[in-house]
Amino acid sequence: MIWVVARKEIHENLISLRFLLLFVLAVALIPSSLYTEYRAYLARVAEQRQIEERNRDYLRQLRVSQIFTNPNFAIDVYWPPAATSVFASGYEEEHPRHLVVGQHSVEYGAPLDVRQSAGLFGAIDYLFVVQLIFSLFAVLLSFDAITREKESGTLRSILSNPLSRAAVASGKLLGGYVTLAIPLLLAFVMGMAMLAAAGLNVFAGDFVARASWILASSLVYIAVFFALGLLVSSLVLSTYSALVISLAFWLIGVVVMPRAAALVSQLAKPVESRQAAWLAKLAAANSIEQEKGRALQELVDRVGVLDKEGRRIPGEGWQKHRSAVAAAYEERAAQAVKRIEEDYQRRKTDQRLLGLTLARVSPAGALVNFTTEMAETGIGVESRFLSEAERYREVLGRELFSRMYRDVWPGGGISMGVLKPINPAGLPGFHMMPRRVRESFFGADLAILLGWLLAGVASIYGALGRYDVR
Repeated sequence: MIWVVARKEIHENLISLRFLLLFVLAVALIPSSLYTEYRAYLARVAEQRQIEERNRDYLRQLRVSQIFTNPNFAIDVYWPPAATSVFASGYEEEHPRHLVVGQHSVEYGAPLDVRQSAGLFGAIDYLFVVQLIFSLFAVLLSFDAITREKESGTLRSILSNPLSRAAVASGKLLGGYVTLAIPLLLAFVMGMAMLAAAGLNVFAGDFVARASWILASSLVYIAVFFALGLLVSSLVLSTYSALVISLAFWLIGVVVMPRAAALVSQLAKPVESRQAAWLAKLAAANSIEQEKGRALQELVDRVGVLDKEGRRIPGEGWQKHRSAVAAAYEERAAQAVKRIEEDYQRRKTDQRLLGLTLARVSPAGALVNFTTEMAETGIGVESRFLSEAERYREVLGRELFSRMYRDVWPGGGISMGVLKPINPAGLPGFHMMPRRVRESFFGADLAILLGWLLAGVASIYGALGRYDVR
């Protein structure tokens, strides 16, 4: 009997204008968005290669004197693009994809505009289509599934027969969800075929595994909103009321809650901009640099030799005397910069975790986090990128900056020298290994989605079980 009800729902949905519109949007937007994001992915790969080649050429031609004369000397490092970014641009869209690693800080570099037509409204990717369009149509396909039968009187007739109410609920859930899942599955397969035709090896690496998990989470997500619409339809008597309430819940769950979470986290845990943190690090380093200059001047006044004009200047053995005084100041400067960066990163992480935790309460927030992490464009990858860049800065400190000195004297003069041999062409490169699938798997997000789904389905059974046919 469940299949009889389900077949009736499938037939009614397939001939409806709502299903036709969803089908057209799905087969038009998902394959085209995947192809567009694949082109953006290729542009990011090309940008990475250009930066790596430019760095190699730059370091091969670099002279130590050029490092001395450029106090802002830095090296670009790149966020390695992942093929699965075709599903969700994530933080790759919000932040530049390369960092500038200097002696005292790691800063964001200028982004490459790989989506010139996206403008202020952002790009339409697979995640956008599922998060907004499919969830909306899930509600539109289910909000009147029961209310229209209440208004016509057919529900009273159905429930008066031996057919159980659980069978009615199961049939409507199954039939409605099948018609909702068909466009998504078909469009997804078309998108994979288009990617393969465009040149992407979809069977390479863990692409299939990640794509499968992304599809699975999408299917659970649209089931949540279908169940939500069906629950509202089973609780109210009017189709108009069901539509208004369902759309209100959709608006809150998809649009309001994720954005409100970000707003709350910014108000509860305010953090200055990264530019402000960079200025604080620069000010701390410069202040200690000036202290070092005054200490070195005092040292020159004590152990220096007289020049022809009767002024004290560094003499023989100056490097040894200088190192004994300057080492403490240079260590202080390094520790001060490190403390400011660690404090900024800690407060920024706390802010993001609060916003993420609040956003994940909503189905949309859980889907976005799960999909972006599985697509290797989420907050976890960005945090790892920043951490790896900080480690690389420490490597440059050992291999480059600690092997030379640059002193700023009280009168404004600058002296420079080499403490150990430096080979710029031999500097190590930046490497960031991709995560394995299990490291990108956020089971809590799937659990949240399944929790919403189970709660909605259980509530539907309860609402129909209590429905009075009189």
